Amino acid sequence: MEIPLLLSLAVVLVLFYWVWIASPRSIQTGREQLLRVQSQASGATFFPVDPRRMLGDWDETCILFDPDARKACIVSCGKKARTVDFEYFNTWQLKWTEYPGNPVLRFQRVHFLFETSDFDRPTIRVAVLSRSDGEAWNAKLSILMP
Repeated sequence: MEIPLLLSLAVVLVLFYWVWIASPRSIQTGREQLLRVQSQASGATFFPVDPRRMLGDWDETCILFDPDARKACIVSCGKKARTVDFEYFNTWQLKWTEYPGNPVLRFQRVHFLFETSDFDRPTIRVAVLSRSDGEAWNAKLSILMP
């Protein structure tokens, strides 16, 4: 009876290690390598990541900005990246869905919709945490890309 219990505990510990320690490190290492490659190829600096210059979330679409080089790195799901000049973005809009009857989650699906000069990808959607976070980024984008 004790051997199956110890075996089960060992399996749980291995899975715990994999899910909480090994896998996140591997993902982070992959992202770091991706950003290093983009930085070297473009002459911009996207690594180390400055959270004040990163719009969005790694799990979806995020954009990292280098104001000195006037370049942005668009990262999709933390796996694919593309570096573009600021001129790539024609316009942007902050959008959300409002639910007036819900005082806690009144503003949902808050995101930026970027219109680009790319025929193959004319729009890019980047989610943000809240309307206030979106408004702060709207001001930053106005400074970055007048």
